[in-house]
Amino acid sequence: MRTLSVLAVAAFLVAATVVAALAELPPGGTFTDDNGSVHEGHIEAIAAEGITRGCNPPFNDRYCPASSVTRGQMAAFLVRTFGLSDDGGTDFFIDDDTNLFEADINKLAAAGITKGCNPKEGNTKFCPNDYVTRGQMAAFLVRAYGFTDSGDGDFFIDDDGSVFEPSIDRLAVAGITKGCNPAEGNTKFCPYSFVRRDEMATFLGRAEGLAPMVPPPPSQPRIETVVTGLNFPVFATSPPGDDRLFVVEKSGYIRIVENDALASGAFLDISTLVSTGYEQGLLGMAFHPDYASNGLFYVSYTDKKENSNDLWDSRVVEYKVSGDPDRADAASARSILEVEQFASNHNGGMIMFGPDGYLLFGLGDGGGGGDPREHGQDRNTLLGSMLRIDVDGDDFPGDSTRNYAIPPDNPYVGTAGADEIWAVGLRNPWRFSVDETTGLLYIGDVGQNKWEEIDVAPIDAAGLNYGWDWFEGNHCYETADGCNSAGLTFPAVEYPRSQGCSVTGGYVYRGTEMADLNGHYFYADFCRGELLSFKYVDGLVGAQRNWASQLGTLGAVTSFAVDDADRLYVLNSSGSLMRLAPTP
Repeated sequence: MRTLSVLAVAAFLVAATVVAALAELPPGGTFTDDNGSVHEGHIEAIAAEGITRGCNPPFNDRYCPASSVTRGQMAAFLVRTFGLSDDGGTDFFIDDDTNLFEADINKLAAAGITKGCNPKEGNTKFCPNDYVTRGQMAAFLVRAYGFTDSGDGDFFIDDDGSVFEPSIDRLAVAGITKGCNPAEGNTKFCPYSFVRRDEMATFLGRAEGLAPMVPPPPSQPRIETVVTGLNFPVFATSPPGDDRLFVVEKSGYIRIVENDALASGAFLDISTLVSTGYEQGLLGMAFHPDYASNGLFYVSYTDKKENSNDLWDSRVVEYKVSGDPDRADAASARSILEVEQFASNHNGGMIMFGPDGYLLFGLGDGGGGGDPREHGQDRNTLLGSMLRIDVDGDDFPGDSTRNYAIPPDNPYVGTAGADEIWAVGLRNPWRFSVDETTGLLYIGDVGQNKWEEIDVAPIDAAGLNYGWDWFEGNHCYETADGCNSAGLTFPAVEYPRSQGCSVTGGYVYRGTEMADLNGHYFYADFCRGELLSFKYVDGLVGAQRNWASQLGTLGAVTSFAVDDADRLYVLNSSGSLMRLAPTP
């Protein structure tokens, strides 16, 4: 960028030949909405110089190339271009007070680049919200760069008599403009047309002598099938530092996929212990953070009734690998936690270790439809909650069904509520994950009959209430409770039942194969089978996308998985393990 001192060089002229250069840019470039634009190279060039920051903060992954430029925005572009810092200590105009661009406008006025928009009234106004015409833009640039040579010719046929004609001709001589009608020989300048943001990029790029920066094409992900023939897979995970995938089957088996092939036999077979009706089964698996040294892992499942009067239990059980790394020691079972279930649905069942080493366990409200026992808002039951326990301790040595310790910073320790609870107000948190890059917890919470939701919150935020059953998504569900939203954490994303029936939470992509997808959260719906994604930044959701047109439908998506190389996988009820991969 040029400094203010350059403005004093009255005869400064840019006539350098600009040659396109392949830049070190991510696939698709800085912005998602200018791919393929004739102005993309210049947009990337001024972005690299810090002249533009995008049009949708805090994401700034869009440039809005077709949007017209306001006079206030023009001020910001030029202030960044020249690194202007002095506003002269004066408030130059009466109509930009409190405007987002007021400081930039004053700096521009102090530098002599703008004179205001109402000359007959003494130029007391700047008109910051008015769009800039191409003729006005010529005047701005001529003042900013000190162009004085208007040449010997009349370069355009449509600016004759315009107050901006001399400035336009000076831009043409300097090679900054080539006209607005290339198909007809660039005989016109279109002085009264509004300047678009992409055109502004090219004007500034040429004036600054910046070579266009051409990014590689955006990623074109595809879905590749890794293995088939699984029996209703519901989850998959990897031990830390291990390139194998361990696939959990609803019927009670854990299978190993290694080198994209399904190994024979089972890593663990507890099919005789598991109840598989409706939403029951072997539902979750998590490797101890020190698995490489202690060989411990954990499963969650709904067990079988012992008799007709008995109820099911959601259980978390510890196992240990045997001397064979591809086989678990089935005799090593140690019960960690048991929670009684009165129905065969809304079991949740997801378990994972958080970044702090504590085990998270998601439990649904117990089922029955509409939370008939009001578990979602009952802090004294473990149902309808996210639990957080320490599997390396034991605060209940006399209880064989409770072999864990309570983390001392759990929110209800020493107060009303079950000590195991980390968060409440969940209906059926079927799948959740933590993005360790941002420390955010993403929960796919299955709705009742109208709304599906994705909740996003810091993993270290204790005692959150996600609203069920007072609210379904962002919408009041139990009107008898007065729809009081105070203290509730509402979804980042919701969608109606017309777009699906059961949300399947996924993961934030952190792989290296498709850099432009980094930071995007992928999820799906069990009924629609379409891959969906969004980006969450500073509490805002952006870049929402449905990938069905590109990837098709993926069947009844039961879960997602991430391997040790941060590649993203998708599982469906038909028995397929699929992977999101770049197109060769």
